[in-house]
Amino acid sequence: MDYDVVVIGAGAGGLSAGATLAASGLKTLIVEQADTVGGCASSFESHGFQFDSGACIIEMPRVYDWLYRRLGLDRKEYITFLRNDPLYELVDIMNGERIPFPASLEGMAEIIGRHSPGDARTFLDFMRGKGKMLDGFADIIMTTPQGRLRDLAKVFWKYPRILANLGSLMGPYNKVLDDLFQHPYTHRLLANYSIIGGLPPSRQSSMMLWLCYLEHDGMFYPRGGMGAVQRGIARAFKDLGGELRLGARVDRLLMNRKKAGGVVLSDGTALTSRAVVSNANAKNLYFKMVGVENLPGAVFKGLNSYEPSPSCTVGYLGLDYKPPMAAQHICGLSGAELIDAFWSGLYSKNVAVPQSVGLITSPTFMDPTLAPNGCHSLSFITMAPRHPASAPWSEMKWDYLEQGIDMVNTMYVPGIKDHILFKTIATPEDFEKRLLIPGGSMYAFSMSILSQMAFRPSNRSRCVKNLYLCGASSHTGSVPGAVCSGMMAADLALEDLDGRWN
Repeated sequence: MDYDVVVIGAGAGGLSAGATLAASGLKTLIVEQADTVGGCASSFESHGFQFDSGACIIEMPRVYDWLYRRLGLDRKEYITFLRNDPLYELVDIMNGERIPFPASLEGMAEIIGRHSPGDARTFLDFMRGKGKMLDGFADIIMTTPQGRLRDLAKVFWKYPRILANLGSLMGPYNKVLDDLFQHPYTHRLLANYSIIGGLPPSRQSSMMLWLCYLEHDGMFYPRGGMGAVQRGIARAFKDLGGELRLGARVDRLLMNRKKAGGVVLSDGTALTSRAVVSNANAKNLYFKMVGVENLPGAVFKGLNSYEPSPSCTVGYLGLDYKPPMAAQHICGLSGAELIDAFWSGLYSKNVAVPQSVGLITSPTFMDPTLAPNGCHSLSFITMAPRHPASAPWSEMKWDYLEQGIDMVNTMYVPGIKDHILFKTIATPEDFEKRLLIPGGSMYAFSMSILSQMAFRPSNRSRCVKNLYLCGASSHTGSVPGAVCSGMMAADLALEDLDGRWN
């Protein structure tokens, strides 16, 4: 064999899997089709400005500490995290009020208490009780493979307290908000946590309230941009003896009697290995690399049944000044009803609405070195359909960008149009081409409760021996989930290959 393990893709999951395997002494190769590492959590440079391709927030930083402890390395030698406070600047789309969203739970309760002291007390009680409990449950979820429903049942068995709270923790997001809080303003403050998880409040699980607890426990930005996190893991991987090849696209797996035995690159190079770990989108992996002819009918049908996660556009702006922002991130304060109306009336009907700006972020707010001296970078993210009903993205993207800039200029960062030195946009079509993500779906599949954990493709393939999955397609989606899925996929491969930790 050329290698013990070949890892397909240098996203967060593939890098963590590769580093874990290399730390165990296995000869490990990571092949990445792009010319940089990171996938959806990468960065790029243009005209002297650095931008985050997609992901722009670090949550659950402890996940990276878990990884580096597994590697026997000091995370601080590879990645530096800068704490966000305030977490966001909220802009009320109804009246233009601007509200810094503080990092402390007590500070947020104070904002809620201006409208409803009762809701403020309920919020703190919930976060200190059930929010903290969910955080402990999340640690178990994030670190335990759940290839089958019985594996998920074992997770609940390990944490029985969660069973008595399933209704309030995993019911519909909007219903739990209605049950907990009385004042409409509180509902509006908390509604955005639903859409961060990629679904409207009527379809989202109330477990997303844990995200509120999580962010108040600490939200960060990496020095050097999001790409610095993935570059740090790649450096650790190479320090541990791993080999990384960029610009190496995998066309198919080497298959022998339903067993993975390596990969074939697009240039025809065959690389043999005892096992393969894939960070690629699960549909691309099974339909294209494994091949439909090698799949049981149930697997083919199951993969086709997955609802894709939402897609988005990202507008990137290079500015000749520091934009007037009170925090790195700006969010519009809307409300559950408005979000649901947008979803059902526009997004689900493939209507592209450039005015539906979901998040504005300025990397240079935290790290000014990411732009030329005196300049700053800013991006704005808009939820957008994969295939607009009006015209292909290639025909409408630049008009869409200008309309989005107009909205940012009018509502969120007044006067920004006069300071733009550089501008570009990435659409779902662009993400599909650059990152090989079907439809530009960043989370791969829907983030509903019935599309995660044991309901997602298993970390250990159940139809191809010696094949393991990590990344957004497996386990829990999300960047922290991808990092954990990489460690879990590596553990399963080590178990099957009779490997052991150094």
